[in-house]
Amino acid sequence: MKKDFTVLITGRENVGKSSLFNRLLGKNKAIVDDYPGVTRDKIYGDVDWLGRKFRIIDTGGILFEEADIIKNKVIKQITDIIKDVDLVLFVVDGKTGIIPEDRNIFDFVKRNNKEYAVVVNKIDTEARAQDMYEFYNLGVDMLFPVSAAHSYGLDDLLDFVIQKIPKSAASSEERRPTRISIIGKENVGKSSLFNALVKEERSIVTEIPGTTRDSIDSVVEFNGEKFIIVDTAGVKKRKRIKKKAEEYSIGRAFTNVKASDLTIHVMDAIEGIQEMDKRVLGYAYENGKGIIIAVNKWDLVKKREREKIKRKYIDYIKNNLKFLSFVPILFISAKENTGLKKLIDIVFYVENQYNFRVKTSVLNRAFREAVFKKPPSSKKGDLKIHYISQVSTAPPVFALFVNKKEKLHFAYERYIENELRRNFGFEGVPIRFKLKQKKKKEL
Repeated sequence: MKKDFTVLITGRENVGKSSLFNRLLGKNKAIVDDYPGVTRDKIYGDVDWLGRKFRIIDTGGILFEEADIIKNKVIKQITDIIKDVDLVLFVVDGKTGIIPEDRNIFDFVKRNNKEYAVVVNKIDTEARAQDMYEFYNLGVDMLFPVSAAHSYGLDDLLDFVIQKIPKSAASSEERRPTRISIIGKENVGKSSLFNALVKEERSIVTEIPGTTRDSIDSVVEFNGEKFIIVDTAGVKKRKRIKKKAEEYSIGRAFTNVKASDLTIHVMDAIEGIQEMDKRVLGYAYENGKGIIIAVNKWDLVKKREREKIKRKYIDYIKNNLKFLSFVPILFISAKENTGLKKLIDIVFYVENQYNFRVKTSVLNRAFREAVFKKPPSSKKGDLKIHYISQVSTAPPVFALFVNKKEKLHFAYERYIENELRRNFGFEGVPIRFKLKQKKKKEL
């Protein structure tokens, strides 16, 4: 029988464990069921977040010092289950800061389970966010600031939890397949590519046609993994949109891009890059989607001219669309089924990069080396970047902890991005930064 991925919420009394439990269950109406456990102090619930399911357990507050009969019973309950759960969320109070009992409980958690995260609750305002930094003194690499009362920070916490769930912990029916939109101008061969990919493996699970001008979704399987591939309407210049139905279909195309994980942007090898290509690619980039460029109709290009045209595309992207310099470019013929195997390989690679999380210790080692090679500069020389932390994936988002957010120039963010790509890849994937300001405490 398949074991559910199980998350235990623990901590001392009055830190907001039950509030967090209820918020996680109620997020986006994600409650599947909610029922009491064997005793009144232990409550179970099931959460479904982005198609990944896991079970959470709410427990009574831990009190090691001066514990009475009831508190000892709570400790025994937690001791009995903590070693068997997959992840422990250790909840602390951001308003009160660290107290000795927190350290005792944290030591207890670390002794009994290697998979844990520290959740700093009651971070209700931007000013309050400064209070969480002292919890790094526990010796952790990452903190999750949340407000269970106001649902702040829960998305990042839930994203972290589902990243911990191994693929084997959910059946293929339970996992949400990666969604890929095929996008581009009209008449570049999007539907031909869609049909070629679907036929390539002869493994359509289901096909869902929409209206005549709507998108078409197919669930396909490549190398044992399921994907949803979406054929979107061709995007054209607004002055060429003559009918309401066409305007609707183009709107649906952009909607599908936003709902997708990855995009395959199709271009015509003969026409080259057009203004509408820039617009569509920019939309995918701004919405944080994995991007692959497929230059189609390669069979129409004379063999002696192919290297020249390849260089033309690569140079154009490098010089005119620098924000897409990380995007892989493939040259294919959907009509003749050439280049499709490599395209599928790239899809797997970009999907992996899109969901890749760098180990914190490795990340900060590379970050320190980057800062040593090129320290951040400011007019007064008072800018400091303390450390970096990856807060989420799909796309990868990194928090930069600085003393003065307004001092960090965009060019330096781009430098850090390039260093991350040099060290860890992230090919085909936008990288996002969140600046976190760390202030000195007043004496």
